[in-house]
Amino acid sequence: MERGSRPLDDLVGELRELLETERRALLSGSAEAIKDIARRKMLLADLIECETAIVGAARPNTDTLMALARYNQENGIICTAMLRHLTAAIDRLRRHDPHRSYMSDGREHSRSTQHALGAA
Repeated sequence: MERGSRPLDDLVGELRELLETERRALLSGSAEAIKDIARRKMLLADLIECETAIVGAARPNTDTLMALARYNQENGIICTAMLRHLTAAIDRLRRHDPHRSYMSDGREHSRSTQHALGAA
């Protein structure tokens, strides 16, 4: 992405593709892909901002921008649901019998009824 070398319509088209890629990454749950897309979105947002600052630059179609805004909001809803589920999972793990005590011979003093996370 070269700064100022692309017309605004090309950048908006690239944003559309990036939002679609973001949706696939969110649904796949790939943290690395999501992180990479977030970085790319920020760079693209900067390029779009620079392009719109040019006096007399043609503006994209309002309907196109509204559709992209809606798609972005839908991706945000997916992110919110993911965050809610991850937070609930972390809360459950925090409540999961975090303390065990052992006697001098190595036996467990009060054996948990649940299995420790990751125990083989």
